[in-house]
Amino acid sequence: MSALENGDDAIDTATGGEEGVVPADANADHIVLSLQDLLPDANGEIVVQAQQGHLHLSLMTDQRIAEIGVAVSHMTADGFNVDGLSFYAFEGGMKLYYTSDVEITIASLPG
Repeated sequence: MSALENGDDAIDTATGGEEGVVPADANADHIVLSLQDLLPDANGEIVVQAQQGHLHLSLMTDQRIAEIGVAVSHMTADGFNVDGLSFYAFEGGMKLYYTSDVEITIASLPG
């Protein structure tokens, strides 16, 4: 599944294997990544959800946000029902869905 989950043991960055698992500090709830670090599914979609507590994800990107909204009756290519989830759509075609317990901050890459 193309999802980033905040759990007890690791953060799965959706690369589909051990390489994509980043150790998570049990007390940490703030993660900073480049948007390119996340691998979308076949339709260019990513789902971010927190397994426990609150997750703050800061994403650095050079892509502009093309659309912000709430998904209506949609299933991702990986079979995740995103109905009612908030989303950001980026000019490159990637769409990032996230649950209400996830706070997303988008920042421009320097340069």
